[in-house]
Amino acid sequence: MRQLAIALLLVATMTWSSNQARAYTLQLTDAPNSVQVKWPRRTIKIALSSSLNSPQTNIKAGSDVVGAVRRALRRWADAANIRFMLVSSNVQSVSAPGTRGDGLSLITVAHTAENFAVFTGEGSEMPGRTRVFQTLAGNITEADIVLNPGQSFSTDGTIGTYDLEATLTHEIGHLLGLEHSAVLGATMQPRQARNGIFNLPALTPRTLSDDDRAGVSALYGARLGTGAHGAIAGTLTFVSGAPVFGANVWAEETETGRVVASNITLANGAYRIEGLKPGEYRLFTQSLNGTVAASEIASEHGAYAGLALNSQLPFQAEEIGTVSVKPNATVPLDAQLSGSPSLINPAFVGINRELSTVAVPLAAGQSFKVFLSGDGIKASQFNHTGGITATSPFIIVDAASVKEEDFGNGLSVISFDLMLAGDAPAGDYSLRLQSKSGEVAYVAGGLTIDEPENVADNNAQDVVIEGDDEVGAITVESLAMGDE
Repeated sequence: MRQLAIALLLVATMTWSSNQARAYTLQLTDAPNSVQVKWPRRTIKIALSSSLNSPQTNIKAGSDVVGAVRRALRRWADAANIRFMLVSSNVQSVSAPGTRGDGLSLITVAHTAENFAVFTGEGSEMPGRTRVFQTLAGNITEADIVLNPGQSFSTDGTIGTYDLEATLTHEIGHLLGLEHSAVLGATMQPRQARNGIFNLPALTPRTLSDDDRAGVSALYGARLGTGAHGAIAGTLTFVSGAPVFGANVWAEETETGRVVASNITLANGAYRIEGLKPGEYRLFTQSLNGTVAASEIASEHGAYAGLALNSQLPFQAEEIGTVSVKPNATVPLDAQLSGSPSLINPAFVGINRELSTVAVPLAAGQSFKVFLSGDGIKASQFNHTGGITATSPFIIVDAASVKEEDFGNGLSVISFDLMLAGDAPAGDYSLRLQSKSGEVAYVAGGLTIDEPENVADNNAQDVVIEGDDEVGAITVESLAMGDE
């Protein structure tokens, strides 16, 4: 049997700030105050470096760089009550760390010594990084985005390159105050795939997930005209009474099973999920020891400092309740977890005989063979009825198809067939595993059905916001900036 090389993807991005927290998950200044890190105003001025107009050899010739930036900004502006004012700049390099910055929020692809220095050591494989400058009160004063001069990019899905628009969309989320999500289908999840993963272009992160939209709405309010939203908040503790630090809590629509938003619990066990449309939701939680690790959420400062060093053992996942969200109201939902150690921990998911830690792109009305790998993932662990299911009525797993797969290298891999209904809504969906012993585990948002617009983006270079005086929520003006 043909063996497969697992795509062990590196963390895609990282942000810096004087007081940083990993977050939809939001950045918070510290645990006691939980002050959100965000821009103090809803109009955000972004400088487009002149390097975008003459990109260097790591960006495929003919790529629509400026168009990719504008489309990425437009997606975030369409999701929340914010607008971007774009200015042009001759500045090439991001502001130096350990300073207050130069006050110019720059997007650059220039190959300068300062920009190369951003990607040294462990960051050498990252496609992009965002450097955030903020006050002690959490107000962002500057945020610079730089693409890795040592990595290859394209806008047409060229195999082996990073998708330029997907990278920029992720980085702009950091610029706005969002951090990494533990929902695999979210643009803000910590890892980005190169084109060619699963033998497909890696374009899904171009389009914001419900989790991304909920996160930016929590910071800046919902897009005007989209109606009032609500929230769910509570505290997770173990039966011992100890708070649960660093648990992923996510909400799914009860009717469709779509993952709509998530959050990571703080050191006191508290979580808060905002930006929710009124409706019925089911909530789930599990530890960060599978497809997304605690080290990809934790940071040296802020509300999640020390999470990576947390001594809590990985605990079994649980469904913690069902709630009804009302407009302009917060629904309380506390939960006490058993704290039993987890024995089944899915870490990789895939199709086309490839495994990775990014969501599997699927299409409504089609059937797929899905692969799973991780600790305790063996076909013998699961019953042929209900052992592996999806949390959505639109996705049916053929329980009789579950079998072991030989990928070599001592990997424990299983496969199974699933079918999607023709009317399955676009969005992210979870897989549910239940072992014969009764333990439950999830791959939160591990299956994604792309928005139709992503299909159009695959082939179109004309999806460009024109540089008129004002286009939708993006204002464009010219302002030449010096290099000093």
